[in-house]
Amino acid sequence: MILHTVISLPQINLHLTDSIEETDSDHALQHNCLYVTIPTKNTNDSRQIMFYCLSEWPSKWNIQKNNRDRMFTFEMLYQQGITSWELYTWSAPMDVVERYEYYIQHVKISNITSMAAHLFYNCTGPRFGPMCQYSFNDYEPYHSTLTEIVDYSFMQRSELTTLTCYIHLQCNRGAIMACLDWSEICDGKIDCIDGGRDEENCWQLEINECGNDEYRCVNGQCIPKRFFHDDPSIPDCLDRTDELSSTHILAKKCITAQPTFTCEDGVCPTGDTDFGKPFSNFCSKNRLALILEAILLEKPNTP
Repeated sequence: MILHTVISLPQINLHLTDSIEETDSDHALQHNCLYVTIPTKNTNDSRQIMFYCLSEWPSKWNIQKNNRDRMFTFEMLYQQGITSWELYTWSAPMDVVERYEYYIQHVKISNITSMAAHLFYNCTGPRFGPMCQYSFNDYEPYHSTLTEIVDYSFMQRSELTTLTCYIHLQCNRGAIMACLDWSEICDGKIDCIDGGRDEENCWQLEINECGNDEYRCVNGQCIPKRFFHDDPSIPDCLDRTDELSSTHILAKKCITAQPTFTCEDGVCPTGDTDFGKPFSNFCSKNRLALILEAILLEKPNTP
């Protein structure tokens, strides 16, 4: 008999947990993913979903046998009348939920005895995963949803200490560690000292013409007119010029929030407020300080 205590534990369903084929590449496909809905304090944001996935090969992990949590075969679950919906609410990985649903739909009409031995681990919260091998460092007993856990983790994060890098454009900024961010491309200033590649062909945006049913952003980008002034908290132009009040609204909201489209998919504000009230980590003063530090600490090549 499966006894699942009904207490206020967050439901955490991992996606893409089935085995993946490893290659010689150091970069694995993303797997063991969490799909997290954006905090719903603003109902306009509730449709956004962020993916948090692992990319290391599973063979690099040392996962010990789980002797703590009970495990059940699909046959045992079926005999006890357990449904796939119940597995879902018990934080089973989605691959397990879907596989078990397939099993109960075909167990009476086809020979799928091999699936009868598939396992479900009844994890003791707040642990989760195919073998209950995962947990959160920042979990607190009062967290009732996965969104609350992730949001709390971002609230606790420390100041920026590393830089994000745009890898599809070769750029020399004077130091190996001083890399280029995507939003520094076509921002009106040359960052790449090896020919100014970050500002090449940007003039095409300046002369770009938009259709009659489009609004032209200050940077030359075109967006549908229906997106102009449709929501002050969600700008659609990369330079955020379609929402006049977005700078004021987003400045405080995005400092410690999850990296939503609202906070991350845009360039820093121009003018005197460039680094005064940052939207995302990229716009913070600390990023500029890290770039300057990397350049100043770079040792020149000596013959």
